[in-house]
Amino acid sequence: MDEDEYVELAQRINRADMMIGILPQSAAGTVVEGLGAAGRAGSARAWRELGMCYLGPDGDLLPAAPWSDWLPFDDPAEHARGRALRCFAEAAALGDREGALLFARCAREASGPAKEAARAWLRPHAREHPAAGYQYGLLEQWLGNPGAAVEHHLRAAEQGDADAAFELYVLFSTGAGVDRDDAEAARWLHRAAELGQPRALYNLGAAHATGNGAVHDPRLAVIYYERAARAGNARAAATLGVMYLMGSEVQEDEERAALWLDHADDLGHPVDEWLAQLGLPRP
Repeated sequence: MDEDEYVELAQRINRADMMIGILPQSAAGTVVEGLGAAGRAGSARAWRELGMCYLGPDGDLLPAAPWSDWLPFDDPAEHARGRALRCFAEAAALGDREGALLFARCAREASGPAKEAARAWLRPHAREHPAAGYQYGLLEQWLGNPGAAVEHHLRAAEQGDADAAFELYVLFSTGAGVDRDDAEAARWLHRAAELGQPRALYNLGAAHATGNGAVHDPRLAVIYYERAARAGNARAAATLGVMYLMGSEVQEDEERAALWLDHADDLGHPVDEWLAQLGLPRP
């Protein structure tokens, strides 16, 4: 098998083909051996794909890969997430930007040295690539330097990164690393929403629904909630479902309520538990 075939096998494992019996259990060892060999030969893609495989539904079934001994952190690798961290580190160490991003995201739950390594590997990419700049800013926050994060979020947001714009809203609204400034926070919230950031869209929907922080306008609330739900925000979809179920600020419509609640379910929201807390039947 060549590298492309091992990558295809890893992607099949990530689709749970091994879990449901389409692939044999031996595929776990095969993909680790094949992608591990390609990675050690210098393929960043192989390390990335193997790392994603460890994070997939069958990640705990994969054996350990042949990582390097020099990695600049000592987080344990007994479990799949620690093994994924090592794979992404191998890709990042090869100068791979996507590998550095994956490592940085995975390092959120990792040790201080792992976060510091992530920052070093992202540094060459942070100025020119918005997602890398945003992630670099988050690393500064995770390392206890919110003030140092602001310039990176500003640059990334100006380059069009929606998540960086939303993070600036959070920083200015809480005063973390900057002077608290509600007007500036609102500006960045609206900019994040313009860029399609799901949490920003949800927050604006909530603001218009309650009149807290924006003009009370149920029509605008529904528009923002719908945009947020279509962008993947589960809570927005569930909120729409309840609004249509109760006839709260909208005309009661059980069919629409059912559609939005089903969508929220698909996005991972605990719909039945939420409806039970509210004392509402599921349509």
